[in-house]
Formats: sequence, structure tokens, C-alpha cells
Amino acid sequence: MEKEGLVRAIACLEEAGLHIGTVITDRHPQIQKWLRENCMTTKHFFDVWHVSKGLVKKMDSLAKQPNCEEVRGWIKSIANHMYWCASSTADGNPDVMLAKWLSVDNHIHNIHVDHESSLFSRCAHGEIDQSIARRKKWIKPGTKVSEKLSRLLTNTRIKNDVKRLSPLHQTSNVEAYHSLIVHFCPKSTHFSYMGMVSRLLLAALHYNENSGRPHQKTKTGEASYSIVFPKYKSKEGGYSLRRKKVPATYGYATKLMKLLCDVVVCDELTYAKTTDRFNIPPTLASQYNRPDKSEAISNWQKRYR
Repeated sequence: MEKEGLVRAIACLEEAGLHIGTVITDRHPQIQKWLRENCMTTKHFFDVWHVSKGLVKKMDSLAKQPNCEEVRGWIKSIANHMYWCASSTADGNPDVMLAKWLSVDNHIHNIHVDHESSLFSRCAHGEIDQSIARRKKWIKPGTKVSEKLSRLLTNTRIKNDVKRLSPLHQTSNVEAYHSLIVHFCPKSTHFSYMGMVSRLLLAALHYNENSGRPHQKTKTGEASYSIVFPKYKSKEGGYSLRRKKVPATYGYATKLMKLLCDVVVCDELTYAKTTDRFNIPPTLASQYNRPDKSEAISNWQKRYR
């Protein structure tokens, strides 16, 4: 479904005369192959969050293994380093991003200079005071946890993924829109084709009107924040800081109501002609032969004899 959506979206944009220079997606294998074969002049980047999420899961599993508990203290820092590798390389140079990423394997072992690549030969942070007690312990080279974590951070797949991280734009806005669609079109509820189309259009109108809401201010003029406890952080009791935005507006609903009263109610025939233009596809169940109900009941009852 994701691949089909991408194929249709690109076809629609190309029919409108738009040239697609860059596409940012997750690491979906079928999408990678399709873009590689059909959009050879288009740059394909990966969303950082999707790559980071997969790595964090593997590090979390590693931290649960015997004698590997030290990994847990480094999970957040390593994930943040991946974001930094992408955001600090504005031109998207894959070799530079890879060099920055591989430096983290030295960093966790308390090695901050003379990295393997000349593109990034030393860590970008300042001098570290070794006399101060650290919350995160340095990983000792040659230990079991050192070998396993290094293997995880430098395997071929993660290196190839890092080289294709998106340096500027991410898919977070698309993810937010998909989350909004669930509010208008709950997956647990069945809607007709026209009902689904109408709700998708409403979701798009709501998103377009409210996606760029500014940061809410307190009475003293300071930026307002809220503390939330996401489900994925519940095991560790972790929290996230979230910016409060100004309340959502519903101006699109007022315009739709006015359109309903001025056009639809006054000229129902024109509205009917407009809706008739929709090419409503047959239902999925229509491709199957409908059995005789009495025969179906008889076969069902025989199962319990």
C-alpha cells in the first residue's frame, strides 16, 4: 500500500509538470527498489527517526544481555549523534556523514582524536575533564559489550543507511498528518467510499489550517511547555518536553457550512451532478461469489455435530 501510494503520488506530480529532485521516505525495501529503477535522477534520502528507531531497538535488546548493561547509558547519546550527523552535514555528503557516524565507536571508548577518516579526524566537542565522575561509563575495549556494540554500530547496513540520511527535511509532518487522519477516519469504523473521501478532505483542510500554529506564550510572555510521559518511555519512567501551541481553529468548517447553505441547499441538482463525477470503485467483497444463506448456515452447523 505504501509503495502504491508513492507511485500514484509521483505520477500525479509528474503529470502536473513538476520535476521531483528529492524524495524522503523510511527504509521500505520495495520503495527503495522502485525509486532506484524508475526515478534514477531523483535523490532518495531516509528519514532519520526511522533509522534511529531501528538502531535504538537493537541497542535496547543488547543492553538486556548479560554483561552488557553499560549499553543502556549510551542509547540516547548514540541516537542523538545520528541526528547530529545528518543535521550538521547540510550538503548531504554521504562520506562526511559516514565519517562522523563511525567516530562514535571511538568516542564511546574514550578516544576522541585520530579517527580513521581524514574527513572527520577528531570529535567536535570540547576537551573532556577526565577527573570528573561520569554518569555514563566509558566502554572498555576488548570486552564483550565493546565487541557487540561496535559490531552493531559499524555493520554494513547501518553504514549504508547513514550515508543516505536526510540532512534537512524529515517525514515528521507526514506522520503528523497520518495521525490526524485517524481522528477523522478511525480504523475501527467502516465508512463508505464517499464517506472516506469526505473525511480525508476534512482532515486535509484541518491540517492545512492548523499545521503551522505558533508557539503558545504564558501570561508573562514566556514560551509554554508541557511534560508528557510517552508509552515507549514508560519502562524507564522517562518524560518528554512538548511545546504548547495556540488552540486549533476551525475556520474551514465555517466556510463549508456557508457553502452548504449558499450552494448545495439552493441548487441541489448542481451538487448531485458534481458528486456523480466520482468514480466509485466496487467493494472488495464484490469480487467473490455470494453463497446461499441457508446453505452457509447448514455448513456452519455441521461443523459442531
